[in-house]
Amino acid sequence: MRRRLEQLEAYILSIIEGRRRDKAALAIGGLLRLLSYVFGSVVQLRLFMYSSGILRPHTLGCQVISIGNLTVGGTGKTPIVEVFARNLQKSGRKVAILSRGYKKDEKPWIERVFREHKTPPRVVSDGERLLLDSAMSGDEPFMLASNLRD
Repeated sequence: MRRRLEQLEAYILSIIEGRRRDKAALAIGGLLRLLSYVFGSVVQLRLFMYSSGILRPHTLGCQVISIGNLTVGGTGKTPIVEVFARNLQKSGRKVAILSRGYKKDEKPWIERVFREHKTPPRVVSDGERLLLDSAMSGDEPFMLASNLRD
């Protein structure tokens, strides 16, 4: 399953980058362009709703730094997270790292959205002790928790 998803990802990227020009690729590219306009319109509507006061922001009561929003691996997000977290710890801040897990073995998104029982969040470390192994937490969350213990 994972291999098929990776092949699909590579195929779609080749269309987006213009490396494929056959009829199917052009049709898929057109559909992707149309979907990008729909997505852009939804984003603009959301921005309007916030700026006009229809939607209101909520505060968490803590500062948040988001590193990521990239769908491809190998871009250096994890080392950057570790550097930020270590520097914040050295300055006396308490740090929590949230990770969704890239390419984690899980059911397709449609099944995850509509299933009744959601997988609860997993706490890898309490800051002093590791509470999960890498098999349960994932390699990168485990590495970060190991490297950033007090």
